[in-house]
Amino acid sequence: RAPQRALTAGGAALALLLGTLVFSMAAPSRDAKAAPAGGQVRLVSYNIHDAVDRRGRLDPEAVARTIEARRPDVVLLQEAGRGSLLSGTTDVGVWLSRRLGMKLLWGPAADGQFGNAILTSLPVERSGIGRMPRGDWSQIRGYVWAKLKVGSSSLDVWSTHLENGDDQGDERLREASALLRAWGGGPRTVVGGDFNAGPGADAIDRMTDGTGLRSAATGGDASPTTSEGERTDWIFGTDDLSFSGYQVTPAGSGHYPVSVTVRVGG
Repeated sequence: RAPQRALTAGGAALALLLGTLVFSMAAPSRDAKAAPAGGQVRLVSYNIHDAVDRRGRLDPEAVARTIEARRPDVVLLQEAGRGSLLSGTTDVGVWLSRRLGMKLLWGPAADGQFGNAILTSLPVERSGIGRMPRGDWSQIRGYVWAKLKVGSSSLDVWSTHLENGDDQGDERLREASALLRAWGGGPRTVVGGDFNAGPGADAIDRMTDGTGLRSAATGGDASPTTSEGERTDWIFGTDDLSFSGYQVTPAGSGHYPVSVTVRVGG
């Protein structure tokens, strides 16, 4: 969704004013994370809407607990602010990184305080960021990627967020094409995010038609990924990876976390 979505009045405004205090008081988790066994990586993709819930309350701890319950090695975040007004000018990305004890990789979009992120407990070999070409009226969208060490192999992970709006299908198609060009067809890759498009949409077909990517939804799971009953959040992976344990879990945000176990070969 767009970051400009209005918050409810009253309590939401107070929560935003107190945002810095809430963040400074929360203690980060210091539990060590074991290395993934047998090349299996638990991965979550989640649009957190700057840690603001559906009632307009700033609640990063609820986001952290939702993520923790999935026991991930890698988290692909969308709408992860770095001091945006929506989150009370608080750095949601850094707070979650400290709270979960995971490394943060962040890529800007829109005004530079709003973007995508990767949280991971795995070794990072290299990483990068990029922005999509902008249409006439769309926001600037972007992506962040990282090459992670998994045993004797590696896994590339990408987090992105495409344009919102029922009339923005052409823009999403352009953004998906730009994302695929940036990726370049490399092996052992997972691309996840809020694509703002459902099954059969041009942008989704573009991600899978002749690209070597497929949906990670095992068994054809078509569970909605938003509180409005839409399926707009996706995880795609290359054919040299195997997927299991795909799950969509209802949560307090307008979007639900999408989880899957990725098996990386040697």
